[in-house]
Amino acid sequence: MTLTAAEIDLLPHVPISTFKANPAHYIHSGAAVTTHGRVSAAFIPVSDETGQEPQAALEAAKTRLRLLARLSDPDVVADELRRVSAARNEETVGDAR
Repeated sequence: MTLTAAEIDLLPHVPISTFKANPAHYIHSGAAVTTHGRVSAAFIPVSDETGQEPQAALEAAKTRLRLLARLSDPDVVADELRRVSAARNEETVGDAR
């Protein structure tokens, strides 16, 4: 997500030391974190627009992942595992000096 300068100016400007001391204070409003008076980062709260309880949203995500796993072709999965294993095995470290 990219913010414009005008959108960052709408956020409360907070020194990094204050933000680090209590980041949960800005969970709903967000914050433009400043270092030596200049904005160095923007903390943007992410809203859950699904309207579900957190536990229900987690269970729904797990269910979707299980469904996707069942729909995947076993041959494609096996091929991908072989490619990942081969790439991992190529990353060997040489002999110690």
